Amino acid sequence: MRLWTRIGIVAFTLGSCAVAGFLRFQESSENKESVPFELFDTVQTQLLALRAQHYEQAYQQASSQFMDRNGLDRFIEIARGDSAAVRQASRWEFGMVQDTGIGSEVEVRFFLPSGEALAAVYTVIRENREWKIDHVAFAPLTQPRAVNGLRL
Repeated sequence: MRLWTRIGIVAFTLGSCAVAGFLRFQESSENKESVPFELFDTVQTQLLALRAQHYEQAYQQASSQFMDRNGLDRFIEIARGDSAAVRQASRWEFGMVQDTGIGSEVEVRFFLPSGEALAAVYTVIRENREWKIDHVAFAPLTQPRAVNGLRL
């Protein structure tokens, strides 16, 4: 091989590595703050899938860490237990969004036809430029009332 061919291959390789490093740095330095409507859309997609009992579609909204901890069968068990109230809810409202450093927490209140309400906090994290649900914590409310925040 000629000297100039070798120099060209080395220069091309180094240039490719430099461009990849620059793109990776640019991606990591992007503003990763949560935009509330993106979080609401992620939660809403899962809620609608659970309401329609499309568990595989709802499972796709879960984070990879959740998927590692719980397979699809375990998710279906959890969803059937927890989503009973979600399926019965006449409406739900999104509340405040809090940034936790590694993700965000979204408050959701479910209003049942009986007049009772159920509160949930969805922990949402960013994976591969998408928001994914990592954890959901449910708690009963003593006084059902609307939450402060955006109505969808």
